[in-house]
Amino acid sequence: MSRNHKPAKLQNLFFVTFLLVSGLILLVFALFFYRYVSDILIEQETAALINLTGSFQAQTDDMVNDMDSMSINVDYSRAIDNLLGSNHLNLSQVSLTAFADLCTTINGVEQKVEQTNVFDFDGHILQVGILTKHAAYRKASLPWLDEIRQTGGSKILSVPYYTDRLARSGTGSEWYLSLYRCCYDTYGNQVGAIETVKKCKSVFKSIISHVNRNKNAPAIYVYNQDGDLMYPYDVPDGETFYDYSIVPKDAENGIRYFNPVTRRQEIIAYAVSSYTKWTYVTVQPESTVLTPARAMLKFLAGITGIMLLGCILISYGMSRRLILPINRFKEEIRQTGLSTLDRPADITLTHSYSELAELNESFQKMRRDLKTSMDELLEARKQETRSRSLALQSQINPHFYYNSLASVIALAENNQRDEVIRMCLNLTRIMRYITNSEEVVTVDEEIDYVSKYLYCMKVRYQTSLNYMIDIDDRIRGEKIPRLLIQPIVENAIKYGIDSEPPWGIAIHGYIAEDHWAIDVMDSGKGFSAEALDTIWKRFYEAEKQIGMPQTHISGMGTLNVYLRWKLYCGDSMIFELKNTEKGHGLVTLGRKFDTEKEKDSEKGR
Repeated sequence: MSRNHKPAKLQNLFFVTFLLVSGLILLVFALFFYRYVSDILIEQETAALINLTGSFQAQTDDMVNDMDSMSINVDYSRAIDNLLGSNHLNLSQVSLTAFADLCTTINGVEQKVEQTNVFDFDGHILQVGILTKHAAYRKASLPWLDEIRQTGGSKILSVPYYTDRLARSGTGSEWYLSLYRCCYDTYGNQVGAIETVKKCKSVFKSIISHVNRNKNAPAIYVYNQDGDLMYPYDVPDGETFYDYSIVPKDAENGIRYFNPVTRRQEIIAYAVSSYTKWTYVTVQPESTVLTPARAMLKFLAGITGIMLLGCILISYGMSRRLILPINRFKEEIRQTGLSTLDRPADITLTHSYSELAELNESFQKMRRDLKTSMDELLEARKQETRSRSLALQSQINPHFYYNSLASVIALAENNQRDEVIRMCLNLTRIMRYITNSEEVVTVDEEIDYVSKYLYCMKVRYQTSLNYMIDIDDRIRGEKIPRLLIQPIVENAIKYGIDSEPPWGIAIHGYIAEDHWAIDVMDSGKGFSAEALDTIWKRFYEAEKQIGMPQTHISGMGTLNVYLRWKLYCGDSMIFELKNTEKGHGLVTLGRKFDTEKEKDSEKGR
């Protein structure tokens, strides 16, 4: 390959031309399609919102009309003349019963309103509906009373209000809407007022039902002629809405509006009721409307893939000229194996395209990296084997045998024949356990070995050393590496006798919620902060090494136990070093349950 000639890029030759042309066509088509479909969707959604808003207005007007017709029918009935004939309510039981019957008849089975109230101007009120009674009222509590006397008999609608004064026993507060109208006698004199009351969830039933039925329902707002928000009526304290009553209205065509608060483009439809003078606003974010168009763009991405496949087929003829070097490279890959990683590459790609040369260089680098990784793995395995062998052969301190033999001599001199026999048997079993070739044993076997070891130490220290072993029977069958617990016990004795005797060693095995564990506690002065920091630092450094560290006999102890237990358990290992509340040293090793089934099995033993 000439140094002065820069080889052509396959990407430039094959893909730039074909992908640029096809990509440009697809991009133009996608933009045109998105714009075209977006305009259609927005137009359709605007029309749907206009129809929906008109439907909400008509159905809500019907609900208000029920309240209005109820008040009109009561006002024009003879019963109202009897009640308010003398400018004040007739509060007799007969009048109350007659008025209640009248309201029930006018209200009908459909229950147009929940409550009908008649007021005179002397502070009396007659109630029929949820509450049926007569009572007194204070004029100051009814600010609308003076207002309706100025309307000439026209209706006035309240804003939604939340109250429990109409609640039946066992029910709470509700949102209500009231319609007020002044009453006149046959001579045209104002003699009182009528209030019809309806629950807001009934008045706005059509809107509420639509919102509940549709996942992507538009936001709906209703304002009265004073700009007060009528719906939604149950707005939590502190929550505010953008005031759409100030947006320019186009009731016929709807509008597209940029909301300065949400920073979103929205489609808005308006409808103004000539009956209630309420303004209905329906708002839908354009992002929701354009969801189908965006889904289609994803479909176009799939089409793009198909077209790219066509480009590949077109370039097939040109790729035939690359067959020879590619086949040579494929043969090199086929012949590569674990046994040939160190073999020098015998392929040289002299071709006018640089991609194959770069690919070959990357492949050769991968081979070298893989060879390095395999060498490191083999070294790690060797280190692991040496560590295990060292743990099996050198765990017991030679001083232990010296001291144990000295104890045997002392027992023999005191003519304690039975103790000598027991001591020798224990030493024999300890030696047999140490020299056993099995790498994995049960907790029960390891604890049996530890008990014999502690017995020998007890013979040496006599009353100065006490020990206690309490192992849950359910974990005695658990598998652990051989000589895992004894080094911890040995260290506990070694560092636990730095205080005044008697000394104590406690071994406790138990099952917790998601793991089993064995605690080894001494009666010494515990771990200092510096010692814990040093130990965990050694653990961390040992874990970063490839394979297990090649420790010496004097340096094994806790580090060796930690590494072998980590190697055996992996991420389910439990290993802790800490001090008890009384300041004694405590070492905990255990294992998490791998599955729920294993957890239940351990607990059920």
